[in-house]
Amino acid sequence: MSGEGVDAGVSVAEQFKAAFREHPAGIALITATTPEGPVGLTASSVASVGLDPVALTFSVTRATGSAGALLSADTFLVHLLDARQLAVAEQFAVSGGERFTEAQGWQTLPTGEPHLPGVRAALRCRALQVTPVGASSAVIAEVLDVIEGDSGAALIYIDRSFRVLS
Repeated sequence: MSGEGVDAGVSVAEQFKAAFREHPAGIALITATTPEGPVGLTASSVASVGLDPVALTFSVTRATGSAGALLSADTFLVHLLDARQLAVAEQFAVSGGERFTEAQGWQTLPTGEPHLPGVRAALRCRALQVTPVGASSAVIAEVLDVIEGDSGAALIYIDRSFRVLS
């Protein structure tokens, strides 16, 4: 390796964060019902894995709080968001944000998961494998059902903020 562009004074972790800061990602909202009530979090790490079984992957930064509760649920919904859900994404992205309010329009599926109608798609899943990676966890989940919605303008996360693509 030539070493061009490598800054010896900056850690690989800082370089990694800077590299991904400019890499746009779609936004998902992952929700579940627990004995303590509904939980949810935003994720920009959702990606498809395969079709046999139909599976996706995402990561969470820790196995405590909302993420820990979500990982302990039997099933969860991965909502693929678009620009119409920008306000909800912002609320779920911050600690103490308004969640599962009547104004946001939440419903409960017959299978028990909190569902936000109007999203591009909601994928009902169950975890197949959860792999700890340092303080984070990588999740591979089987998709059990797909609830289709209407498409809207794309919502992405880039440079630490949500952006709408027309």
